[in-house]
Amino acid sequence: MFEFMDIITLQAAYECQKDGVLPPYLGSMIRGIIGHCIRDFYCDYPEKRCFLCSKRSQCMYVRHFSNTGGEAGAINPYTIYVYGNGKQQWKKGDVCIFDLTIFGKAAAHASIYLDALRLAEEKGWGAARLPFRLVHVMNPASHTLVYAVGRSWTRNLIPTALQVEEKIVSNAYLQFDTPVRIVSGNQLFTSLSFEMLIQFLTRRIALITTACTDNEIDWDAEELVKEAGKIKVLKEDWRTCPFARYSMNQKGNRLEWDTRMGWVLYEGELSKFVPILEAGKYLHIGKGATIGFGHYEIFYDR
Repeated sequence: MFEFMDIITLQAAYECQKDGVLPPYLGSMIRGIIGHCIRDFYCDYPEKRCFLCSKRSQCMYVRHFSNTGGEAGAINPYTIYVYGNGKQQWKKGDVCIFDLTIFGKAAAHASIYLDALRLAEEKGWGAARLPFRLVHVMNPASHTLVYAVGRSWTRNLIPTALQVEEKIVSNAYLQFDTPVRIVSGNQLFTSLSFEMLIQFLTRRIALITTACTDNEIDWDAEELVKEAGKIKVLKEDWRTCPFARYSMNQKGNRLEWDTRMGWVLYEGELSKFVPILEAGKYLHIGKGATIGFGHYEIFYDR
């Protein structure tokens, strides 16, 4: 269903070199470090804001990392997923592992992101500027090395088509293991109906397709959402997770969000929605996907 979209995941492991404290959710910090590295490579006018720059349309940083607008809005061609979110106390020798998943046209330029991952070990992490050493970068899809101990295997930076499963199922359990921000009418969700889930997933997939590929999604989104309304929520459980990060664009240089974490169990004729749910595992859902929000694992009854 989504074979037109190329995708590649770079799984990076960094070893902490000094005891210290980091934020409980590292996606925003990691995105910021990678962004600074890519901007160092390509930006000719670092004193300018991207949306004011005359070279914006040709800029590799804007195209592959920080699109500030366009036909599909501010859609960026990657997501980050940090394993073991919630850890704050770091000891020398602790390892941080995260996935950087790149999709669409940007997947063919994965070497840009690899260069940034290598340069990232020269940047301090967090307010304390903790040093981290890049141990290795893997391509989990092919189970191959991309980088280790100063050597690169760029031949393993080969994107694959986004393959999704098709199954006949009647129950689906979604476990959101990172914060999720699904906002409707300026209100953060309190209950995640299947209708709302499919509405936000199909919209994100369509926007990513427009912004990051040469294809268009051929489906009736309204009809899908209507059919999704027939699926029942059997049970769900959510908790509020306050989130804050540094932002030079906010008053006091601090951006604060409420998010949710939790799970939901659905029941009904789910089979036609399985490819969309599977794609969502890679593309995430809701606001903040590029810093790791909206990641979920999914389990079916068959």
